[in-house]
Formats: sequence, structure tokens, C-alpha cells
Amino acid sequence: MHPRWRRRLKRVGLVLGLAVGLPWAAFTIAVRARDYPAAQLEPRRAASLTVLDRQGLILRQEAAQSGGRESWVPIDRISEHLVQATLAAEDHRFFEHGGVDVRALVRAAWLDVRARRLAFGGSTLTMQLVRLLEPRPRGLWAKLGEMVLAGRLERALSKRALLEQYLNRVYYGNGAWGAQAAAQLYFGKPAAMLAPGEAALLAVLPRGPEAYHPYRNLSAALARRAHILRLMVAQGLLSESERALAERTPLALRRERPDFRAPHFVDYALGELPAELRAGTTVRTTLDGPLQQQIEVAAREHLAQVEWLHITQLAVVVLRNSDGAVLALLGSRNYFDADRQGAVSGAVARRRPGSTLKPFVYGLALERGDTPATVALDVVLPSEVHETWTTDIRQHGFARYRESLAGSYNLSAVHTLQRVGVQPLIDRLRRAGLTTLDRPDGRYGPDLAIGEAEVKLIELASGFANFARGGVALRPRAVERVESGGAVVWRPQAEPGPRVFSPQVAWLIWDILRDPDARRPMFGDRVPLELPFAVAAKTGTTRGYTDNWALGATGEFTVGVWAGNFDGTPTHGVMAMRGAAPLLRATMVALAARFGAPSEPARPEGLQDAVVCPLSGQAPGALCPRRKLEWFLEGTVPREPCTWHQMACGSRWVRYPPELQGWARVHGLLAEPACPERRLARAVDGPRILYPVEGARFLIDPDRPAALQVPPLRAAPPGAEVRWTIDGVPPQRFRPSPGLHEVRAEWAGASDRVSIRFE
Repeated sequence: MHPRWRRRLKRVGLVLGLAVGLPWAAFTIAVRARDYPAAQLEPRRAASLTVLDRQGLILRQEAAQSGGRESWVPIDRISEHLVQATLAAEDHRFFEHGGVDVRALVRAAWLDVRARRLAFGGSTLTMQLVRLLEPRPRGLWAKLGEMVLAGRLERALSKRALLEQYLNRVYYGNGAWGAQAAAQLYFGKPAAMLAPGEAALLAVLPRGPEAYHPYRNLSAALARRAHILRLMVAQGLLSESERALAERTPLALRRERPDFRAPHFVDYALGELPAELRAGTTVRTTLDGPLQQQIEVAAREHLAQVEWLHITQLAVVVLRNSDGAVLALLGSRNYFDADRQGAVSGAVARRRPGSTLKPFVYGLALERGDTPATVALDVVLPSEVHETWTTDIRQHGFARYRESLAGSYNLSAVHTLQRVGVQPLIDRLRRAGLTTLDRPDGRYGPDLAIGEAEVKLIELASGFANFARGGVALRPRAVERVESGGAVVWRPQAEPGPRVFSPQVAWLIWDILRDPDARRPMFGDRVPLELPFAVAAKTGTTRGYTDNWALGATGEFTVGVWAGNFDGTPTHGVMAMRGAAPLLRATMVALAARFGAPSEPARPEGLQDAVVCPLSGQAPGALCPRRKLEWFLEGTVPREPCTWHQMACGSRWVRYPPELQGWARVHGLLAEPACPERRLARAVDGPRILYPVEGARFLIDPDRPAALQVPPLRAAPPGAEVRWTIDGVPPQRFRPSPGLHEVRAEWAGASDRVSIRFE
């Protein structure tokens, strides 16, 4: 080689040597400049968290920091399978480096460059232990500090001692710090007894306790476990047959813990606490333990009755009306049932509420001057047939507000909402505490009256409580106080609930919802809502039968129940009266047995009762056959006598308002008495088409056979042999298509016709 090239190579080698050697020398000096403090490595007494119910019984108790003496075990009492699975997952060259794996750092840097983000750290198990011992923010300088401290740790402890420190300090989720606590929590056994499949699952959790939560995301955890088992085979830590056996062996995850009672409630209660109070404290909650147990039993019994109808989950919330205390909260059938997403809480999940928003719609209408006797139309009006929400809704014709709300008539609620306005309802629901109405206001329409939104059960129950609390909603609370060392260190600040309605309007809605006579036309006599004490109850079933709801309020308590499936699949056509109402009844019975029969909220001043015609809701006239007592806001009692009941040709009949006459024709209710001269004139005049009416519009459903979408045809006089045609062909040959069509009826040489439109 030419001397000049030899000199250049020497210079390059010198530069490279300095570039690598100087940092390495600085790193070595920093590592040896100081020993790692031995006191830092001593097991600490864990700052435990204890959560108690109202009776002082433990709901949950857990260590709230790593390295607690209570769960510390020597490395010889930790399954070698867990040691090997942890090394395979986190640091397979653990026994080859001195705390820093240069190859892993270079690989992580290259992957970060390719990904164009800091996604890979290259930390060794020793560096992770440094973070457990001395938590610090992530960043380049923090990484360099971890490398130096990892080197000092490697000088201070043997490799087995480092493993003991790590496995006793790492967090495995669900309040389990260290291998011993995790083995007891998830498998009910000591860490020394873990099988390969169990050990591999625990090795998954430190990387993401929430992402791989075994009770919420078991499929993700098992996929990661399979990867770790394959790594163990590749590294010679496990044979292929042992890996196959580990994957075939079912995991016996614990489904319950003796110190993990009312888990969804505890999760909710801890969410109320400032972060600094979740360690070293005793949390006294509002939960009534005996009531919670009764509801859990009732829920299991109810699910046994309805599970064959594809109802797999339910949730219950019980609130005390005097102060918003959460007396019971059940979030699912079983918190530990990973197959059915049991760790999800139906009490705080967003679901569609069905008809449970209707009381707020009618409350707004009463504020505008309507009354419980106001007639609501439960028909599709000609101007509304283009709206998709009318195509699959049963029409009842009409009913007073009392029957419309108690019977949960859909079209009545939609028409009432159109009168009061969608925006006022949105504003009122938000005021009542429903935080999930977070879409732009313009995205909500009249179908909000029948539940086209998302709500949380606990928020809906808190808002519903206003009808039993003089118009004031609840602010639910689950924590009474927090103690440390016997002294009270925190109490939740008492906040008054928001006013939703006036006391008078709230009481009228409560009175309607507790009225079994008003409910009877729709639901009959034998319904689960019949109780030996007064309960204002409202059920809701979403379109598609995905969610069942039941809400109930007495003077002292408000109860909310949801039933359905967390994956959103529909039930087998189950209505809320079957899917949710029986559990509402069982909960109310449990409350009465526990605290005595509930009372009714006091009727406020500013109300008066009066007699009305039960058909028209107007003041009864001389021709009205019946009378009914109704409650009103002062100054809103109807004064005009009934115009519906009339007399003609010596017979009494009902003259329906114009907007109801099309519905009345279809149902044969236009029965105006015909005097002899009128009957003769009609016979001469020929047939009259009663339905469809002129200008009627119909929607074409692409999912139904066209032959089944021919409108019903009715004509007068009854019994006449009328010849029908639509566009000149018999109805059985007519196939609906978009556009204008002519319906013709012929009889006795005369004819009648109307034009209808399909869209």
C-alpha cells in the first residue's frame, strides 16, 4: 500500500477511535465515579390504598407503589418460566452486557430513523429497573442518565439480584406491583408455581398494562403471549412441544377477588380523587355494601331469564336523591369475564337511550303552556312522509300528553319536539348533566326525541332524578372522605345540582310517569313496573333492539338500568319492558327492603286539578260520555268545551280534527251518522275513496318486495264491490316506482280517483 494511503487510514482510524473511545471513556468514568446508593435498593413499605364501603368493609386494598415489602419474594421463589419469558420479551442479551446493550441502542436508533419518530428505546432490563427506582421524564438526557445508573447498578448487584429487583418492582396492571402480587391476582397462586403459559402472559403486561389488560383486551394479550413463546423457542428457553402445550392449555384467569368487591364502583370512585391521594390513604365511599350484594344477586337472576334472548350484559346505578350519593353501581355481569368484555362499565359507557329522553321533551312543552291534557298527534302527517324516522314507527292516532308519555308513543314525542324545538332540548339535556351530547348542534334532529344520541347511564339517571327533586338534577358522588393516618385529608366539595325544570313541571312529569292508568293502553296491566309504592318509571328500547333502558325515581332514590351487549349486537327483538324493567323492579324492591318503602315527592304549590274530556283533553261538554281528573299548572286549565263529541240525526259521533281524518278513515272511525236523505245521495253519487287520501306520499323500501308495498285501499260505502286500479292495472299487478300515480275506484257506473306519489 502506498505510504500516503497508509497515513490517511491511520488518521481515519484515529478519528474513529476518538469518536468512539472518548464517549466510552467518559461513560466508564461516570459509572465508576460513584456507587449506586444501597438504600435505594431496599424493599420499601408499600404506600397502600384502601377503599371502604359505607359500613367500613374493604372493597379494595392494594399497594400503590413498586417495591413493597408485603409482596417481595426472593428470586428463588419466582418461577424460572417467568424469568425466562421476561428476558425473552425485554432483554435476551441480559447476561451478556453490563447494563447497556449497544447493539440494541443502534438498532432502536435505526428503527426510529425509519419510522421518523421516537418509537423504540433500546432500553435493557437494567435500564428499566433504573426507571422503576428513580422515575423521571423521558428524553435524551434522561436516557443518558439511565445508562450511567444502569452501569452502576451492574457493579452493585449480581445478575440474579438485578432480576429479583426488577421482578419485585415492575407493574403488572390492576394494582399488582411485582410478580408475587400479579400471580396471586390473575391466577390465585404464588409466583413460584407459574406454568409457562401463565408466566408468558405476565411477561406481556409490563409493556402495556392497559393495552394488554387481560380482562379487557385478552385477545391482544394472547397474541403478544404467542410472540413471546415463539421467542423463547428461538432462544432455546423452551422446546417446541412445550410451547404448543402452553398455547393449548386454557388460562385459568381468576374471575373474582375477595379484596376486589364492586370493582366498577371502585374504579368510578377513584376517578373522583386527585392523583396525589391514591397512595397511602383510606377512601371511605358512599356504597351500601348489603344493597350492592342484593343487586348483584338480582342481576344474575335476571340474566339467567333473558340471556337466551341474546342479552349478555347489564348495568345498574342507584342514587340517593338527597345528596347524589351512589349507593350501588354494577357495571357488568362480571368484571373478570374477559370473553364478554366484563371490565367495561355499562354505567359510564356511551349508548343510545331510546325513549328515555321523552320526559324532557314533554317537560319543555309544559313550560310553553301545554298541559298533560294537550292532545299529541301520533300519526305520520302528509308533510312528513319523506322523513326516514316515520317509515318504521307504529301510529296510534292521538293521545293526551299523559297517555302519550306514559305509553311512550314515538310519533307523539317527535311532533311535540318539533313544536318546542330541537335546540332547546339539547340545551336542557346538557344542563341536566348529559355530557355526551357533543356533536355539533345541527347534527341533531327530531329523532332526538326517540333516542338518536349517546348518553351514559349514570348521567341519564342523575338528570332523570330532577323529576323527583323539584326540577333539580343530581351531581353524583361516590366518595365521602379520604383519610391518612386517621385524619381527614380531603372531602369532595358539595355542589348543588343544576335546575332543569320548575318544581311544578317536574312534579307533573313525575305524576305522569307513575300513573299506571296512563301506561295501561300501551303496556296493559301486567308489567314489571307495577309496585306496591309509587315509582315514576320510563323505559327505552333503541331501534334495532340493541339497548334496553329502565329509569325509576321515588322521593328518596333514583335507579337506572341498562341491558344489552357491549359489542353492539342486537338482542333478539327484546323490548325494555322485558330486558330492563324487571331488574328496575327488583332494585326498587331491594331498596324498600333495605331502607323502608319509598315515598312520593311532595306536590308543590302552583298546581290545580280539573275535569277534562278524556278523548279531546278539552273541558267536558254536554255530549262527552266520560270525565277524567287531571292536574294543571295554575292558569292553564282548558276553558273551551269539547268540540269533538257532536250530535247528528239523533246520534252521537266524534268529529276528529282535520289532521286526524286521514288516520280515522283508514281505521274506519269516520262514522258520521247518515240521515236517510244522505244515505240515498251517497248511493247515487257512487263510491268515495277513503284511503289513500289525495296527495299522499309513500317511501319505497329497497329491502322489501315491491308487491308488499302497495298501499291499503278502502272505499265507501262499506261492502260495495269496488273495482280498483292503480295506473290502469289491478293493485296485485302494480309495482311501486318513484313518481306520481293515479288510484281509481269504480262501482255502479260511477268512479272516484286520487293521486299519490312514491319516493
